[in-house]
Amino acid sequence: NAGTYSTTLGAISLSAAACLHCLSGKFSATSGASACSGVSCKVGTYSTPGATSLSTAACLDCPAGKFSATTGAPTCSGVCNAGTYSTTLGAISLSTAACVDCPGGKFSATTGASTCSGACNAGTYSTTLGAISLS
Repeated sequence: NAGTYSTTLGAISLSAAACLHCLSGKFSATSGASACSGVSCKVGTYSTPGATSLSTAACLDCPAGKFSATTGAPTCSGVCNAGTYSTTLGAISLSTAACVDCPGGKFSATTGASTCSGACNAGTYSTTLGAISLS
């Protein structure tokens, strides 16, 4: 199928061909491919595997709060910890993601945050840095 390839010689069935999805950044526009075209996504980027054209194989920067240290990554699986956030795009490691503590009065209960969306209730305040909840 398009978006897949196989290096198995002499296969007599689709299951015997052991077809594999093209890695992120690569594509196969035709059925019966023995290799995929394109270039694997570099670290700090990702693309959905199994692309069928150059445009669907486009590598995208990891979003803020996430990173990828792996070439050909299908997702940006590295994330800032809860209580921190990052605005850096295309990060390749936790240190380059530059995750910083949520400021006093704000919190982030989730990992991979690009903002600290939680806030103290009206009439209250907090000086705690890196909070993950109101309490």
